[in-house]
Parts: sequence; structure tokens; C-alpha cells
Amino acid sequence: MHCSVWRFTGDPDELERGYRELMAQIPESNHVLHAAARTPDGLLIFDTCPSEEAYRAFFGSDHVRALFAEHGLREGVVEDFPVVAAYARRSEVTDGTWDAA
Repeated sequence: MHCSVWRFTGDPDELERGYRELMAQIPESNHVLHAAARTPDGLLIFDTCPSEEAYRAFFGSDHVRALFAEHGLREGVVEDFPVVAAYARRSEVTDGTWDAA
């Protein structure tokens, strides 16, 4: 699993609105582990992909970049890293899924 951390600086209200509009266009089934947080000066997004290759293919596409820009999410600072451990719903995420018990 691979994670990316996106940091957008600007009006937190506008960035959150754009983020929520963007997320309405992406199927929930695409999100195994995803979170967004308002910061005093913007928005922070944490997202995971099954692999670094999947991350690069998705976020490197012109379509996805245009979609982010369409919703005011431009010029974000992006960092990406391999995941060493992940937890969701109090369960460890190992293969992109978790035990929803």
C-alpha cells in the first residue's frame, strides 16, 4: 500500500467545499483509507492506493489533475510514501481491505 499526503494552502472554507464536490465525483469504493482535515491555513488530505504504481497512474493522469483544479485544489504540495502499517475501524489494513467486524 502507498500513501500520499496533499497539503493545500488557501481559504479553508473554499478548499473544503471544493474537496467535497470533488469527492462526490469519485466512487466511495475507490477509498480504502482516506481522510481530509481542515487546517488553519487550508486543507490536508491523506489518501492511500494499493501500490506506488497505482498512485502514480491515478494522480499522474491529466484527467485527475484537471478534476482537482476544477474544484479549486491547485498547487498542492504532495508527498508520497510506502505504508508500513494502517488501521481503520480498529482493524489493521493489510491488503487494501479490513475486517469490518
